[in-house]
Amino acid sequence: MDEQTKQRLRYIRDATEVNKRHADMLRTQSESRHERARVQIKSEVMENRNINYRGCMRWIFE
Repeated sequence: MDEQTKQRLRYIRDATEVNKRHADMLRTQSESRHERARVQIKSEVMENRNINYRGCMRWIFE
């Protein structure tokens, strides 16, 4: 293999690794964002004392 081919393959390997790390990071951030949104919804619903949500929104109280 010549030097140019080695350099190209090294570049592809590094780029693939960076892309994989970036996708992993996005997935983790997305999961944590969804969890925070769920907590926020729960707190807002529990604060509202005028409406009883237990009947229609059981998932909140799990």
